[in-house]
Amino acid sequence: ENGVTTSKSGDGVKRLTYSLMLVLIVAWSLLLGPAAQAALTASLDRYAIAMGDTVRLTLRSDDESDPSTVDLAPLEGMFEVLQRSSSVRTEIINGQRTQNRELILELTPLKQGGLLIPAFEVDGKRSEALAVSVGPVPKTLSRDEVVFFEAELDRDSLYVQGQLILTLRVQQAVNLGSRAITDLAIEDAYVEALGQNSFQRTIDGRPWLVHELRYAIFPETSGELTIPAQTFSGRLASGQRSLFDTRPAGRLIRRTTDELRVPVLPRPGSYPDATWLPAQDLTIEERWSAPLDQLRIGDSVTRTITVTGEGLQGAQLPPLDELTAAGLRSYPDQPSINNVSNESGVTGLRTDNVAFVAIRDGEFEIPALTVPWWNTQTNSLEYAELPARVVRVSPAQVTDALNGLQGAAGSQAADTLGATDPASQGEQAYSVQKQNPLWPIIAAVCALGWLSTSLLWWFRSRGASSAGESGIGQATATTPATPKGILTACAQNDPARTLQALRQWVRTLGHSGTLEQWAQTQSNTALSREIAGVEAACYSQAQSDQWNGAALAEALNATEFQKRNSRKKRSGNSSALPPLYPT
Repeated sequence: ENGVTTSKSGDGVKRLTYSLMLVLIVAWSLLLGPAAQAALTASLDRYAIAMGDTVRLTLRSDDESDPSTVDLAPLEGMFEVLQRSSSVRTEIINGQRTQNRELILELTPLKQGGLLIPAFEVDGKRSEALAVSVGPVPKTLSRDEVVFFEAELDRDSLYVQGQLILTLRVQQAVNLGSRAITDLAIEDAYVEALGQNSFQRTIDGRPWLVHELRYAIFPETSGELTIPAQTFSGRLASGQRSLFDTRPAGRLIRRTTDELRVPVLPRPGSYPDATWLPAQDLTIEERWSAPLDQLRIGDSVTRTITVTGEGLQGAQLPPLDELTAAGLRSYPDQPSINNVSNESGVTGLRTDNVAFVAIRDGEFEIPALTVPWWNTQTNSLEYAELPARVVRVSPAQVTDALNGLQGAAGSQAADTLGATDPASQGEQAYSVQKQNPLWPIIAAVCALGWLSTSLLWWFRSRGASSAGESGIGQATATTPATPKGILTACAQNDPARTLQALRQWVRTLGHSGTLEQWAQTQSNTALSREIAGVEAACYSQAQSDQWNGAALAEALNATEFQKRNSRKKRSGNSSALPPLYPT
């Protein structure tokens, strides 16, 4: 009963500490969050234009700062401001009020070449600078024509599985209705629509309304890629018509582009024996959930690796090699694969999460990661690299041994006090207080040390960022570290609760190593296999949903686990009172 009471008291302290910390964090976020997150952003609707085109520049603020007060003097000499407008949008979600302010500028370039829109500043916040490419004036169009339709490619040739950008452009000098373009279908190629954009263009003083549709094309075979002719159709807007006039409105206008042929180059012979990655740019980044020099046996750390390929689909990015070391066990999770499309093309993203669990102490090296890729801008081989990492693992803290020593010391002190007269106990306590006037200070220091230790333990137990580690931390107060509690967690197919209870129960046996090391002492191959399975389920969401605890329960019942459980039952029965009428 004393053990249960202490556990509940400790849980109450932890809950109280957690509540106080949560209140402080929320208050701090409310006070400093808006100021810390407020930003001024700048964006363009297009980053490649021609002389006579219009481009839209948007300045956006997510706080009380007003972008309409910005100084536009830096644009002089590069752009002419044709039109400006501003807007304010206020949202209240779950009682939290947010406000966004925007300044929208319609610009037209005054000179050709690469121009840099400088950073703007409002109330101490600065936007990023934007680069825009301005091409020459488009070719002169016939005065007799009112609608033009053309197809344009961003390059004359490309590598197999590389990205080709096709732009279908409609230019109209009159109002059109019922506009339509045939669907783009290309054999032996993957096609992804990038969206459409509309803007105004002036050629020889004549205004045109321009609509552009852009596609990303990835040829799957080398040779020659054929892009079939595309057809645009629309009707000239007519004047007011009778209600009973059922004829189509306006004259039908139809335009067709030429068929385009593009050479597709094969994979270069100098490329290494690896996944073929023709890209405009490729980067690889990593993030760790905890410092690599502060781990102990049994601790886990999650490594998140993100590969970004510009001009590639996410499905083209290769799976990473299994990265581990002798003293670490790895649990990879399902990768996240996505595509991000914009007016410049497709950018593929692949994110891999791997949980590492330290199984013995020492210093271990995770090898460097190298991904080769082909730069389509420079036609050269390049490498994206992550350096090798060194992991330092310390021995596990023998907290159970310390708890046992503390319990033995407490029992000895209780026996000593129990053998003494109560009056003499009071006299001894008084004499101690009198002889040591510093005892209140010492007691206060000890109390602060205990509180700091509790907070440190709480942060360490809650610090893991992986889903499996989070589930283990939550299982501490819900699953008793007893054979019955472990079997109950197995029956409920809950890997986090099972693993936490099993770890605690093994410590009560006096074993300070990992579960794997304990399983090896049982000479049970099935037990080792099932323990590896429950650990993998805790650090992988996909395996967690499919884990079944029946096999682990069966393996446990064939070991010391069942023997100790039987002895505990027998010892419990022997402590019962004898029958009133013995036979």
